[in-house]
Amino acid sequence: MRIILLVLTLVAQPVWWLGLIREWFTADRRLTAERRFFGSAVYQDKFEVRHFVLLSLSYGVLASVISVLLGITIPIGWAIGYMILSLLAVIIGPAAGIPITVLTISVLCYQVVDPVKQVTGVDTWLQTTGIHPSETTMIGLLAVMVVTLFIGGLWVHRIGGRFEAPRIYSQRRGKLIAGYRFNELLVVPMLVMVPGDWFTSHLAFWPVLNINHQSVTFIFLPLLIGLRMTIFKQMQRAALKRFAKWELIISALGGLLLIGSFFYSAVFLPAVVGLYLFYLILLVWTRWHDRHQSFWFSKVDRGVRVLGIKPETPAAKMAINTGDIIVECNHEPVNSETEFYEALLLNSTYCHLRLQTPQGDLKVTETAIFAGSPHEIGIVVFRDATH
Repeated sequence: MRIILLVLTLVAQPVWWLGLIREWFTADRRLTAERRFFGSAVYQDKFEVRHFVLLSLSYGVLASVISVLLGITIPIGWAIGYMILSLLAVIIGPAAGIPITVLTISVLCYQVVDPVKQVTGVDTWLQTTGIHPSETTMIGLLAVMVVTLFIGGLWVHRIGGRFEAPRIYSQRRGKLIAGYRFNELLVVPMLVMVPGDWFTSHLAFWPVLNINHQSVTFIFLPLLIGLRMTIFKQMQRAALKRFAKWELIISALGGLLLIGSFFYSAVFLPAVVGLYLFYLILLVWTRWHDRHQSFWFSKVDRGVRVLGIKPETPAAKMAINTGDIIVECNHEPVNSETEFYEALLLNSTYCHLRLQTPQGDLKVTETAIFAGSPHEIGIVVFRDATH
């Protein structure tokens, strides 16, 4: 029965379900934009929704194992405040772009409010309801932050840049460029311990364990994890892998600070603020580094720029990379989308391409295509102005 009730706290989380709905609409907006820019979607499936469901749960298992091994204990007051802020971020805010901000604000607010309880006597009233703030050390909140950074780094390293979905932007002088947006969200259910008898005082049937003569309840805390970033001047996969590597390094630093705060409680607040500042610096540096590259995914006068490759198409089997420029198709020079597809029609079952890489090297690739369907080759390019 206790296990069933614990599972119910997992499936009944409003943050998770609202996050799922939000990712559904995020995928809808991406599909609509791609159809407007390119006539059809680069990725027809809603991979954002698939990632949300599968990775939220799989990383939830990992986060829960880490939490149980570390014995992460959090105050119920902070957990409620964090879930409220997470709900607001998912409903009305840019949830994918501010998960660490939401976590940091919730921790700092609790840090400020906690001393007020002691001064005003609110602490006594809370204890009558089963909430015992003094029983919970703040180190648990730092541990939650470290786990969030660690899971976030693993997640971005795994899927960042795997689905290169371009968006078209116009520069000040009207020149068209492509940017690659990563905009995904996870809500990771992490099993944590909450001390006190708040649950039994309100819900008599709730399962409570006694550990070291202390009442402890296990609940699933919905960790908000996400990233929203557009890459303009690099391969998205390489840029996000670099971001993920540094986020993992920050989480390792957080682990060291977590050990330090275990022995010296004064380390807690500087550790929380420091980790957040390091994360903000990483975000700013990643965007700055991207903007200061010389390369653009821009429309070119000679040739046709490859902006994406649709999966499970003939192009996916060819030696073509995003950013390459098609200079010849079936031995005919091409300088526009129309010329490219006209050259494809010269051979309805085979495609021979000559390309120039962003580094200036030339390469040749070829493949069979679907008879009578040259438009299904799967190469995404800038559309002609008449479309």
